[in-house]
Amino acid sequence: MDELTSDLPLWADDEAYHVLKELCERHKVPVDAFQELVAIERRHQHRERARGIYEEFDDIFGRMD
Repeated sequence: MDELTSDLPLWADDEAYHVLKELCERHKVPVDAFQELVAIERRHQHRERARGIYEEFDDIFGRMD
C-alpha cells in the first residue's frame, strides 16, 4: 500500500505526518489503517464505479475493533 501513498504530502512531509499522527491518535485511528483507506480510495479514484470499495473499507474498520 505504501506505493499508493508515499507521494502524498501527509507521508512525504515530516511536519504534515506529525500532524496526521497526532490526529489519528486523538481519534483512535491507527495510522496504518488510515493509510490503507487512503490507498484504497486512490486505487478506485479513476474508476467509473468503485465496486467493492465499501467491502474493503469494512475489512479495515473490522480490524480496528
